[in-house]
Amino acid sequence: MIQLIINDTQVSVDPGTTVLEAARQNGMTIPTLCYLKAMRPNQACRLCVVEVEGPNVASTVFSSCDLIASDGLVVRTHSSRILKIRRTILELLLASMPDNKAVQALAEEYSITTKRFNVEKSDDCMLCGICIQACREKIGVSALSFATSVAETAKVAEFVRLDKERCVGCGTCANLCPVGVIQVEDKGSERALSLYGIVVNTLELIPCDNCGAYFTTGGVVDLLKARLAKDGLDVDAGNCPNCAREKNPAPLTAHSTQTGETA
Repeated sequence: MIQLIINDTQVSVDPGTTVLEAARQNGMTIPTLCYLKAMRPNQACRLCVVEVEGPNVASTVFSSCDLIASDGLVVRTHSSRILKIRRTILELLLASMPDNKAVQALAEEYSITTKRFNVEKSDDCMLCGICIQACREKIGVSALSFATSVAETAKVAEFVRLDKERCVGCGTCANLCPVGVIQVEDKGSERALSLYGIVVNTLELIPCDNCGAYFTTGGVVDLLKARLAKDGLDVDAGNCPNCAREKNPAPLTAHSTQTGETA
């Protein structure tokens, strides 16, 4: 076990645990907007910064989402130095994303009531890249990417764009977006995916073979079958999740036909 000190409390965590997870495991709150445990940390929002020092390490500031805990590390999550940095980050986020509910809630928590910064244009997307990362690394289709403005004067990413030819309509990007700028809506037999409030792709949904309810896209089914085929497996993809559970309950409960026990 790794021994470190967080906010004057000694804690023990498993090797490989990040400082952010170490704090959370011990009931200490560090704010984040772009962190998802299942995804590789990308340090986009920077709200999770903490002050650390340790053996041969002078006091400095790190993003706790990507900092691995080590023996003897001393962490302060809400020192005066960190609170000043975190408030400035929140002020910048509030200036660029004034209508975002998550940012508003954090600004209120940190007693930010005045607007100190101004930006040329506001945008609810903080360009964290979680949607792009998930689409590429978890789904494997790379339908999302960063883009620049038409003028491309600064060559800096300004928004996220979607390649309709690659998109399978799984909705993972919308489910993971921490600020809600990607939306998926099903109406009848059609699924619409929106970016920044504009519909950028529509896909046909397929009905369940059993109950007839529309539940997913053909692209998602094809992708699932292709992945399972690589492992020599097959799947009955014609049923919605509810009907699939009713049809094959044993695998979902780890039921053993030999012992009659349920895990």
